[in-house]
Amino acid sequence: MFKGRFELYFRQVKILSVLNILFVGSDDVARSIAKKSDSRDVDNYIYKDLKEGGEFSTISILRPKNYPEKPKPFFASLTVSDFGIVEVNNVDAAFGESIVSMASAGIEEGFVIINPADGGWVDESQVKGLLTQAGLENWAFIENDGITIREKLIDILNKIEPHDETGFVVAVDQAFTVKGVGLVAIGHVQSGKLNKHSDVIFAGSEGSAVARSLQVMDLDVDIAHVGDRVGLALRANGSFRDDLLGRGSILADSTERFEIQKKSNFKLNKAAFQKHELVEGDVIHLCSDFQFVVGRITNVKDSIEVEWDSPIVINKTSKRNSLIIQLESKPRIMGSAKMNSA
Repeated sequence: MFKGRFELYFRQVKILSVLNILFVGSDDVARSIAKKSDSRDVDNYIYKDLKEGGEFSTISILRPKNYPEKPKPFFASLTVSDFGIVEVNNVDAAFGESIVSMASAGIEEGFVIINPADGGWVDESQVKGLLTQAGLENWAFIENDGITIREKLIDILNKIEPHDETGFVVAVDQAFTVKGVGLVAIGHVQSGKLNKHSDVIFAGSEGSAVARSLQVMDLDVDIAHVGDRVGLALRANGSFRDDLLGRGSILADSTERFEIQKKSNFKLNKAAFQKHELVEGDVIHLCSDFQFVVGRITNVKDSIEVEWDSPIVINKTSKRNSLIIQLESKPRIMGSAKMNSA
């Protein structure tokens, strides 16, 4: 984004709906569905479904690298995904953790691809039973064929209805400076729609910025809609702390969209298969809108009280609950919870 800019002189391309998919599986299967476009701690694969008049809808696949060994990219991707795909090579702890995590994140629709390892065998009825226990009974089995999977995803994509919410919240994935452009933030529009030239508030910082230009799918646009992965070229005003801008930062049109909490209390919606009980003194992580913040439980009564190492930002417009992670537990997902200021 913002590198090798693609200018549209003759027509305005309209980007329609986008389906953000969390994929747990191999690079080969992901490549059979969509084209690989970006790779850091999460591989991104894109397929553009072209419509008449130059419009297109987008399949965007997020594939966390090195999962389950490195869990943070997986949990972060959960917070911006609407659909899931799991490739099952064998039924093991990693498979169990992936499906209960998706259930906790509210990803109610998805596909399962049975693809046994060489010489192996996977019992489909066992997988189906585990999905039901995890709360993913609506997930469907699908053959390991990229074209078939893509066509099914396009059918789902075409049924997505446009959102017309006012204001916006953007969860920042990364931020950097580009020569000739200036400060750039890349993130996901979590709610509402962001307009070019909008004033932008950075949660936890004074001052504001202006979105000088927007890019979605490497195309200049005037509006970024909910679900879009957007690049914002920002011009800072006042005491806007661009040095603090990075993964987990929240940008919004108003301070009414978010709440900053140093201490929180919550009631845990425990994940399926999770037997561990949280107790006073336990260390946990909150995962929400690309944030991954550590905290320590200070009290457990009717609700659980926690003090965070650094303040968390709660998106008040979000329909998603925050995820509670404990890296020493098995599975590492404890569940989900709505955070209240303590």
